[in-house]
Amino acid sequence: MGGEAEQVSALEALPLKAGSDGQFSERWLQMLIQRNPTLLPVDQIEPALVPLVPVCIELPIPSGFVDNLMLTTDGGIVLVETKLWRNPEARREVVGQVLDYAKDLSRWTYSELQRAIRVAAKDPQLDLFRHVAGPDAAPEAEGKFIDAVSRNLRLGRFLLIIAGDGIQESAEHLTDFLQRHVGLHFTLALVEISFWRAPDTGDVFVQPKVVARTLQIERAVVRLEEGVAMTPTRLTPAPSTTKPTSISAEGFYDALRLASPSLPERLQAFLTEAEALGVYGDIQRGMTLKWKGPGDRVFRLGHIGSDGRLATDYAHWDAQAVGRIDLSHAYQARLASAVPGASIRQTPNVVGWRMVIGSENPPVAVLLDHGDAWLAAIMDYIAGLERALASPETV
Repeated sequence: MGGEAEQVSALEALPLKAGSDGQFSERWLQMLIQRNPTLLPVDQIEPALVPLVPVCIELPIPSGFVDNLMLTTDGGIVLVETKLWRNPEARREVVGQVLDYAKDLSRWTYSELQRAIRVAAKDPQLDLFRHVAGPDAAPEAEGKFIDAVSRNLRLGRFLLIIAGDGIQESAEHLTDFLQRHVGLHFTLALVEISFWRAPDTGDVFVQPKVVARTLQIERAVVRLEEGVAMTPTRLTPAPSTTKPTSISAEGFYDALRLASPSLPERLQAFLTEAEALGVYGDIQRGMTLKWKGPGDRVFRLGHIGSDGRLATDYAHWDAQAVGRIDLSHAYQARLASAVPGASIRQTPNVVGWRMVIGSENPPVAVLLDHGDAWLAAIMDYIAGLERALASPETV
């Protein structure tokens, strides 16, 4: 640092108080989260479940009251429990409580959920779809929203967040609780929220931090097939190549299955082959195909949307950053040459060039029909990038 000495002062920690009265109480935190859902680092836990739309507080269910209920516009469901995390007894109680909430909720229909929300919101006319999607949402989107919420309820596909002060726990310690709730596809996350005050100004700063989260592959799972409950099975430790599942991944593959029933399995088989090249799929709202190069530099190879189509222009951004957009253009051109009817749509900005069939991004199913050629194009692209990154002229 140069110039005059900077004034630095330590922030004052502000612990939460037990009970429901006053500032920095559990109730106060509950209201703070409801008004400011972005305080929850959901993008670090389940990227598909953003942005969150607050729905109600104190949702009445058979086993108690859910502190905060939030949904996403595509039907994702998030339950938040605000608690202090002071001793082992309190920890066991709150974890068991939130899992019981999830179990109760999984037995509800969409109509039952909406009725309970109306009670909590004290609004007998509340329309859940309009509340979440907004008044200008297209009417045809309502059926899709209701179907998604209903499916998530039936599967127990929820993000459960325990948020509060002093939360320090490892996910491994939660195994016993998780095994008691087979059949639910939830993700459980512990989020510590700490508060700090600046002594000179009195400003209060909020610091959320994900302490632990669970992955479905660590749990026993009951699959529901055509309404028939299958026998619970304790999952054995997975081989190193097996990827853990998540709500984000399940939602993405569900969407692909609507485009083509066999598409998820075909794509997963392709990714298994591509792993040998260092290629992997990063799932958020869609899947971005990535290659991790030297020095931990990551290059995108394309983006697969929930509509099952591949956007190849994603590859140009990283290639341009190292001054070799010619390599991403060559990768795209080789891929297009292997797929009947495909071409490259060129734009004035070379970063926007993309592979199309007709006027649209190509269906992944069509690319998988030529999977060997796709892998060969990726291999050539990676080889070119490796040579370029090894060159001293490369930025």
